[in-house]
Amino acid sequence: MRLIMTVLFLVTCSGVCWGKVDLKSTKRLIIPVDQVTPKITQADVAKVVPMDLKEGDSQNTVFSRIADRGFSLWFNSSFMRESALGRFAEEAQEKLKTDVVVPASTTKGVSHKFSFKIEAFQALAKMEYTGWLRAAVNYDAKASATDILFKEKVFANKDLIVSHRANRDQDLSMIGLAWSW
Repeated sequence: MRLIMTVLFLVTCSGVCWGKVDLKSTKRLIIPVDQVTPKITQADVAKVVPMDLKEGDSQNTVFSRIADRGFSLWFNSSFMRESALGRFAEEAQEKLKTDVVVPASTTKGVSHKFSFKIEAFQALAKMEYTGWLRAAVNYDAKASATDILFKEKVFANKDLIVSHRANRDQDLSMIGLAWSW
C-alpha cells in the first residue's frame, strides 16, 4: 500500500511547479570558484607524512612523527608566526638562549665562549664551547639521544672531528676529517 501511495504522489507532483517560476527567463546559476581554501597537494602530504618509515615502527611512533611534523608545519606557517601565540613562542625561544664569554687574561691567551640554547618546542637542548677547541653537546628529548662533538683545526682547511651519539638503542662513536673549500 505504501508503495502505491508513493508512486501516485510522484506521478501527480512530477510535472507541477508550485513556485510559478518561469525556467526560460531564469538566469543561469554561476557557482564561484573557491580561491581561498588552499588545495592539498602531494608535496603538502609529503611534508606531514614521513616517507622514511621502517617496517618495524610501532603505531605510536608513526602517529607521533606525523603529529610532530604536522604541528611543525603549522607552527612554521606565516599565519601562525604572525599571530600572538607565534610571537610569544619566538620571544620564549630567544629568552632561552644565552652566551657566556670568558675573555683571555693576556693578549696571547685564549678566550672561552659557552653558548646555551634550549629549544622547548623541539625538545632540544644545546651547548657549544669555543676556546681551546670547538665542542658541542646536543640532547634531543624526543629521540632520547645525546650527541657530543669535538672539532679541532689540523690544517688550514681541514678539521679533525670526534663525535659520539648515544640513544636507547645504541652508542655510536666516529672519527672524521672534514675539508672546507
